[in-house]
Amino acid sequence: MVLSVCCALGILLAVNWMSFSVAFALAGLVLGLIALALLYKMPWLRFVCLAFCFLFLGIMLAGLAAHPKLVPEGSYQVEGVVSGQSEWIEDGRRVKVVLRDVTLDMNWQQAGKAYWTWYPQEGEALPYDGQRVRFTGQVYHPSPQVNPQGFDFRAYLLGRGIRLGISGARELQYLPEVRTGHASTWLRLRDSLSARLDGLFKEQSGLAKALLLGVREGLDENVRQDFTKAGIAHVLAVSGLHVGFLVFGLLLLLSLLKPSPLVRLMLVAVFLLAYCRLLDFTPSVVRASILSLLLLSAKLFKRRVDPLTSLAAAFLLILLARPLDLMNLGFQLSFLAVLGIVLLGDQIQYRLGLNDWFQKAPAWLQKAITAYGITIAASLFTLVPLANAFHQVSLIGLLISPLAIALIGVLMGGFALCLLVSFVSIPLASLHALYVSTLSALYQAVVSRAAALPFAQMRLPSLHVVWTAAFYVLLFLATRYTRVRLKFRYASAALLAIALVVIPLIPKNQALRYIQLSTGFSDSALVLDGDTTFVIDTAGHGGDLLNLLLHEGRDIDTLFLTHLHMDHTGGLTQLLDSGIAIKEIVLPEGALLARDMDASLALLDQAKARGIPVQFAARGRQWQSDRVKVTVQWPYKDALYPGMDANRGSLVLYWELDGISLLTTGDLQADYAPYAMRPAQVVKLPHHGSRDDNTGAILRGISPRLALITAMEDRPERYQAALDQLGILQAEHAVTGRTGAITLIFDQGEMRIYQQLAGRE
Repeated sequence: MVLSVCCALGILLAVNWMSFSVAFALAGLVLGLIALALLYKMPWLRFVCLAFCFLFLGIMLAGLAAHPKLVPEGSYQVEGVVSGQSEWIEDGRRVKVVLRDVTLDMNWQQAGKAYWTWYPQEGEALPYDGQRVRFTGQVYHPSPQVNPQGFDFRAYLLGRGIRLGISGARELQYLPEVRTGHASTWLRLRDSLSARLDGLFKEQSGLAKALLLGVREGLDENVRQDFTKAGIAHVLAVSGLHVGFLVFGLLLLLSLLKPSPLVRLMLVAVFLLAYCRLLDFTPSVVRASILSLLLLSAKLFKRRVDPLTSLAAAFLLILLARPLDLMNLGFQLSFLAVLGIVLLGDQIQYRLGLNDWFQKAPAWLQKAITAYGITIAASLFTLVPLANAFHQVSLIGLLISPLAIALIGVLMGGFALCLLVSFVSIPLASLHALYVSTLSALYQAVVSRAAALPFAQMRLPSLHVVWTAAFYVLLFLATRYTRVRLKFRYASAALLAIALVVIPLIPKNQALRYIQLSTGFSDSALVLDGDTTFVIDTAGHGGDLLNLLLHEGRDIDTLFLTHLHMDHTGGLTQLLDSGIAIKEIVLPEGALLARDMDASLALLDQAKARGIPVQFAARGRQWQSDRVKVTVQWPYKDALYPGMDANRGSLVLYWELDGISLLTTGDLQADYAPYAMRPAQVVKLPHHGSRDDNTGAILRGISPRLALITAMEDRPERYQAALDQLGILQAEHAVTGRTGAITLIFDQGEMRIYQQLAGRE
């Protein structure tokens, strides 16, 4: 167990060690091995040396995986083999593909695997798995986390063994030009099984494919949300739970044949290997398969199995093979859930068994109560990563999880049996599928009702590391692995209950902050004053904005939409779907007169339908909080006219932030700037720093000490003229595409700057 922890600690250090050195890690490992050889006869020192070796082994393996050597960015002739299926990205215009065996510039550079996106021509056939492609594309290094609590694209790809990104497809060639199907037998088999499930279960096939094949694309979005709100979303992702049900079913079938233990183990191993390959070696399935084989092996050799040791062995084996899995939420949840069952679940069972009323209860009631106890144990151990990832805890989930999990086992058995029977008799399988489909529909209806119950879930902010450590110490005190008197165990349980109540009441960060998010050529910013939250625009997609709000446990007091273009309002979709409270939405006076409002009006209608008031503001309108005063500078009342460009009516706001002035400008165009601009110490330049809207005269009128530019790093020509003008004024600047999110912290006339990618200035 200790060796696993040391390896995990080394991985954590390496992942966050930006100046990672292979030589240092290797030197530490070699020194540890030398010390181990010299001190081998001294048990305690031998153990310390071994732990030291595993620490540096974790550092070395994770460092090599997390900080790979990359080819320079630029245009290359790319050749590679398509791995898996081609998929459309959310925007519906681009396609994404994973390439393997990638070479650049005619074998000059070996790149391994790459993430490729491009815009296909209308009617163009997409490549199949195994098809070789050749094209000219732009190679780039995937971006790390550019916003606080934002999506880490680089870590996401590295966790899948992908180091590079490639965009574009000039002079695209398919080799061979025509292919009628995937080269991979396993992918063809998965497609065939998916089609067979569609034919058998019709509307219910989405759940069947999710449970058996890990294919969730066919699941209705409302179904996913219901499962999430009910606290049982984990049953939709193929994991140890599903592998356990399948192994249990296989062992039942094998019990009819009565094979020897060795043959039974070999058959289970072959089945699990085939299942892992069918699901493309999904990490969660691989983890569960390894753990299952370890437990079965122990039974084969008739050795008493310590589940904690088996869990630690599986944990260590997986990290040695895939060190970056430690950062994967699924990995954390699967091991913490089993750890909770091992450490706390058996203690709950033991304590229940000491009660006379429990012993006198019917067997079915004993099993039900025990199941609930085990579920609570697993839920408590997974509470922290779930709260940090999804920022909510389902209260109803604690009640329905045991029954929901048991019924998932029944449904999986029904789906799998229908699938097997269909290879013998389609009519018989179809008849059986009617009953299973009815049960599936009933199951989803009950989940939907549970999700709609009042107080079904509770929002939680992310938990500080100190709270996290205290939480798990309290849990550990309640286990049989600590020699603590019973009264102290009860005291720890009481403290744990108090902590669960207090955590949602933890005060928010009280610092006065302005956060300019990095969202490419779109806009989103926040002003946070204690418990008060102002948001200026939502960007085209509000994922990172939403994550930050959830992380801090915030609702929105006022949402300013500077104008109705989707690159400023599109993120409202994510905010509305999340359930975050928005007390009011403020638009510039005359915003609805513009000619080019895209799809923003539909979003406003959704907001109004949910009871969110929408107001219009003109020059002079003010809002205040403890240390903030914001005043509308533009537009004037009745200054805008029908059919005008929405950019011209952008809401310009003057912020007074504890002694520092800041001007936010939306996409205001130059011809209206004289009416809107005023001197300010900090300015968010209009229209992403464009040349026409940031002339020398405009910038001299503002005279900023610091200018913020929301733009992408690879398009400097769009804002270079503004940088030149700022240089003449001797003003500092920050471009979000280079720095990531920019956080300004204000305190009595002083300002500190934190850049997400560059650190503190």
